Amino acid sequence: MRNSSKIILTAMVLSFSLTPMMARANTIIADLSKDHISIKSNFAGEKLLLFGAVEATVDGPISDIIVILRGPGENFTLRKKQKKLGVWVNGAAYDIGPLPGFYAVASTRKLSQMVPPNVLREHSIGADAMNINFLSSDIEPSERAEAIAGFIRLKQARALYAEAENGVQIIGGRLFRAEINLPPGMPVGTYVTEFFAFQNGRLVGYQTGELPVDIVGTGHILHQAAYEMPLVYGIGGVVMACFMGWGVATLFRRR
Repeated sequence: MRNSSKIILTAMVLSFSLTPMMARANTIIADLSKDHISIKSNFAGEKLLLFGAVEATVDGPISDIIVILRGPGENFTLRKKQKKLGVWVNGAAYDIGPLPGFYAVASTRKLSQMVPPNVLREHSIGADAMNINFLSSDIEPSERAEAIAGFIRLKQARALYAEAENGVQIIGGRLFRAEINLPPGMPVGTYVTEFFAFQNGRLVGYQTGELPVDIVGTGHILHQAAYEMPLVYGIGGVVMACFMGWGVATLFRRR
């Protein structure tokens, strides 16, 4: 009788210890159509397919999925335009960062309808929810808000920041897919992919990965020279300009 009591107690302990682990089980598996993006001199942009599958939980099927692609972090300087004597000139400067040079988010519906604002801020989901650090502390809150709005607006104008409501499609209640546009001029480096599965505002699945973006060909050589050997790059540019100028002058002199 005593042994049977021990067995029952052990079974109860196992059931209570295993339940939280099962509740925390990841419900999302995702992948990309490409594992590397190569940018050549004629790169005009392309589409990246992100896809995967979600498993239903005890509360039912999952209908809220968010997909994010973040570019490498950079520091930026924003300059406020001011009109003086009828001429627009640079005014106050704001240094912010590090922030992703590229940021795209796609979701099954509007973010504010899926997740509470505090959860969006916790995971930096959406451009408005990103944690933007000002490298200068003596800035008024109104100026901060204006600078942040200006930064996001400039990035959106270059298609480097994008949000697509209804950008994630769920197929058959389990499979999902999303497409993100990769524009020309996107920064190079290691990008981070993030996949979120929410159910009733609660995070039930998460997966992250990396996507290398590199310049290849002659552009790669020039890019490396410009950033790693700026003096040599500058001298080479001057020599090339002088040579081309001499060639044009010689050609016209013969005519």
